[in-house]
Amino acid sequence: MKQEFVKSIRSGGWAAAIKLLDSEIQATDSTQHPQDVLAMLLNRGFCNQKLQLNRKALKDYELALALDSNNVEALFGKGQVLVSLNKPQEASELWRLALDQSGPLTNARLIIKIEDALKDPNKVHLEFPSHHDGSASSFLEHADGRVFWTVFTMVFLLAAFFLTDYSFKAATMMASSFTMPGRTSNGHHSSFHPAAATVPRSPMPSAKSSISPPITPSSTNPPSSSSSSATKSENSRAGNGAQRKASSSGPVKPADKPHEEDEEDIEVLECDAEQQRSGQRSGQCRTSPSFKSTGSRASSKTASSAGASPPTSLPPGINPALAVQLAVTNINSGKVEEAEVLLNQVLASTPRELGALIARGTARALKRDLTGAVNDFSIAIEVEPRYADTYKRRGQARSALGEQEGALQDLGKALELMPLMGQESNTSRADVLLERAMIFQRQRDYRRACKELHEAVKYDTNNHQIYNVLGLCSTCQGDIRDGVAAYERAVQLKPDLKEAWLNMGQALKEEGRIKEAEKVYAKVFEMDEPGKPSVSAMKVISQMRQQKGDHLGSIKIADKAIEAGNEDLMVELFYQRAICYHALGYIKEAVRDYEACMSWTKGLATEETRAFQYLSFYQKEMALYLYHNLDRGMKDMCLDAETQPLFKELWCKKGPPTAELIAQYTAQQPLPISPALPPLHPDPALLAPLTGHADRLGRLLQNNHQGFLPNLRQQRASGFAAIELAQAIRELLAARRSGNTVWVRSEGSSVQAGASGRHQFGWRDAMDIVVKWRQLSEPNDQVVWVDLLTRREFEQGFGSHTPMFTGQTKCVRYYMNFPKALSIQKQVLLTEGHAFDAQNRPIPCGSPEQVAGIKAASTAEDMYQVIRDDSWVVVPIHSIHRPGKTMEGTRLTLVKTRNQPDSYEFSIRTPVTPPRWKEFDAELEAAFETIVKAMLEGEHARIAPLILNFAYYWYNFMPLARGTAACGYTTILSLFWAAGMPVNASIPKQYQVDWEAILNQHPDQFVASVSSWMYPPPARGQGPASEETLKEFPDVESLPQVSEVLHSLRRRIEALNEDARRI
Repeated sequence: MKQEFVKSIRSGGWAAAIKLLDSEIQATDSTQHPQDVLAMLLNRGFCNQKLQLNRKALKDYELALALDSNNVEALFGKGQVLVSLNKPQEASELWRLALDQSGPLTNARLIIKIEDALKDPNKVHLEFPSHHDGSASSFLEHADGRVFWTVFTMVFLLAAFFLTDYSFKAATMMASSFTMPGRTSNGHHSSFHPAAATVPRSPMPSAKSSISPPITPSSTNPPSSSSSSATKSENSRAGNGAQRKASSSGPVKPADKPHEEDEEDIEVLECDAEQQRSGQRSGQCRTSPSFKSTGSRASSKTASSAGASPPTSLPPGINPALAVQLAVTNINSGKVEEAEVLLNQVLASTPRELGALIARGTARALKRDLTGAVNDFSIAIEVEPRYADTYKRRGQARSALGEQEGALQDLGKALELMPLMGQESNTSRADVLLERAMIFQRQRDYRRACKELHEAVKYDTNNHQIYNVLGLCSTCQGDIRDGVAAYERAVQLKPDLKEAWLNMGQALKEEGRIKEAEKVYAKVFEMDEPGKPSVSAMKVISQMRQQKGDHLGSIKIADKAIEAGNEDLMVELFYQRAICYHALGYIKEAVRDYEACMSWTKGLATEETRAFQYLSFYQKEMALYLYHNLDRGMKDMCLDAETQPLFKELWCKKGPPTAELIAQYTAQQPLPISPALPPLHPDPALLAPLTGHADRLGRLLQNNHQGFLPNLRQQRASGFAAIELAQAIRELLAARRSGNTVWVRSEGSSVQAGASGRHQFGWRDAMDIVVKWRQLSEPNDQVVWVDLLTRREFEQGFGSHTPMFTGQTKCVRYYMNFPKALSIQKQVLLTEGHAFDAQNRPIPCGSPEQVAGIKAASTAEDMYQVIRDDSWVVVPIHSIHRPGKTMEGTRLTLVKTRNQPDSYEFSIRTPVTPPRWKEFDAELEAAFETIVKAMLEGEHARIAPLILNFAYYWYNFMPLARGTAACGYTTILSLFWAAGMPVNASIPKQYQVDWEAILNQHPDQFVASVSSWMYPPPARGQGPASEETLKEFPDVESLPQVSEVLHSLRRRIEALNEDARRI
């Protein structure tokens, strides 16, 4: 290789030298031999400059600087390229930096060159022909045409046999933005959004092209990813990559414009020389007999469509080949219009000139005349069907036009032709594989995209865009760790790749790695231009803080983001800030922001922005309700009973107010001009011990699994709820012992929908205590009892819907439960012999072939091939109250995802209907009474499994539109504490208590699973609780009464707020 390289350089064979350097760089590990790779990158950059491939040279110098940011030679070379790209000011800044980094070890001649360059940047050139005024005639004034052609061809043309990447990729990419699946949902709720990640929408991000992949989750609307989380950002939502919704935060969106440094130059092939190699007459292009006239018509037609000047003859003395080279120089210098005029002149006289067709196709793509570009490339393919790069270019243009299948065919043909006639290089093959992956990502076929990308990495380990898109496609599948690793490699190769940093932050947020995500976003802010902050990153940070329960911190970030004025994100930012003010009880500010959200008309109007505006209507009404009831006693009020059923139903569905609602609903009164003075704070001596014990117990609710953020506000609310419920149970026990009854005012209860009168304290009154605290902790969550929605909705079976995966996207939180859920589905199918379709009709599954297929199934696709239809099965659960009877648990649902290849949704759906409600009401009442009787008898070992039995039926019942899981576990901890055996064990890793109940058919199985790690010593029959445990969780009767100290909404909100002003 050494002698070949030296020979290539001495003979001016720059392209041959580049090929040798490509293979050597590919074969050398930059982590083990960074100086060797650095030297080769500098040499390749120099060779690209000699060929006037300025953007390729720029990439090489940037890769070199990624290895050594202070390398003087790389700084000087990059400056030279920037001058060629008409950026002398940026070049001068680099050269001044180069001088600052110079010292005794720096080549003295290089220092002098840098000093001269700073004096006059326009004199900095490699030994290229002098263009003088840039016209064709001026070239001929300074060199004989034949001599010039010989030199020019050697340096610029004959070195290139096939076409390499070109800058039109950037333009075609801008035309191919798309929406990406959002991140997976982070909760059990009736509406599920797959990503983002988005991109990160949650915040989920869209891969536009190999030049500028999405940011996302979001995505672009992923994904975005979540993005997933992760996940919309101004570039992003992971592009569609993330599929727009997925989690609440979707993937980040793709950059609106590709970065200039990611554009590439075009090398042009001389038609005559290549045709001579094929044994044809010089000056003639091989044509298809049926295409001759068509070619001329298409050529003139597209010239006209591009708005070019009417074709005229070439200037005297300029032959077509030279004119094509001049046009290419213009294209690489950004003078696309001038290039197209020259190429139109060439094609007017020689309409089948191969080089001119390809060059004009590229120029048209840069102008976003994609149809004209496709026409030119199509004619070029007819002229010479063996050039891989022409197929590649047409594939990119077709992709930007939305012709995805045609684009994939062209790119596949390019891969097939590359081995012919020495056209193949590792870099070119990797680029085509990347292009194909981008299309698969756009089609949400993330598996095939990842397969193409892993293949691309084999050919080019230094392409940052491959890793960026690989990160996006991995996170869109829910493989967050793999995605983050790919993003890390991308930014290692290109530290200023902002899209990858944004995508990485969204992915880390979706996984719940908050501190790491904030560090990543700090990097993003360092890259921001003055006065142009990354609003999308600020939005995600604000969301993270709110989801951690830090509402004041969220507001501070949202303030800055709103001030930055990104019109497309303003609706979401107003909503984000409003829900934080709402939670803190700052109703005036919350109402102001809800109204601003509803009235915003600028920027993009998407389904997502409209959903936030609809929600703002309901949230504003709930905020006003809260304000007008701030000082009411909690025992006398019930949000569920006092809110119109249709209002709650539409709030849960996040839909627009209907005509029916408008006709029925009485809006809340506006805020008074002069609000009354608030009552005094509660005694700190009473509140402090309650808060401390509430926080300690609340921390036990934290799920130790990816996707669950530690929400300190919700944890505190759960702690207060647990103490209040435990104290209420003790009051009930005392009354029973004395032969008395505990009565509850029905107006403040959900039991009789707010009817006047009273009733005896029962299981639902116990749960009301917990539910009211959960409603208050995050008032933007629709925590309502399902039976208090409209009768119509209740009878139709409104309920929760929680996917384990949707399409090809694994839910970050819940996919871990899929193997067990699939096993339960198999058991039910084999026992029952049938599933049910969408119309509730049986689907037979009992044939020998089907039974064998069910037993062998290991994926959702395997199972779908057996059932061959969208289907569901009911998980039967056993009744304790009525021995021998079974009840309807959750439904395991398998649905083929439409408009996405090889994808399915596997989820749990739990419709709550009147007959089902009646069964579970009876079961829970019986379980509750059994617990009370056991507590009266004081048998700890007997009480513990009874508490878990109650929780088992609660989880399978799922009577709330949202919040069933948190309320259930809070109740478990409270009842153990009330029984005098407080729990101090944290939930194990990779374990979810509610899913243990849902995926077991008998409460004894649930008890066996949970008791193994949860039970305190008294529950195991191992004596009383330890002194340390009793210090953390003393007898609840020794604590101040929560229902008295925090008797009103105002006091409860202020107790939940940390370091917030009074409301």
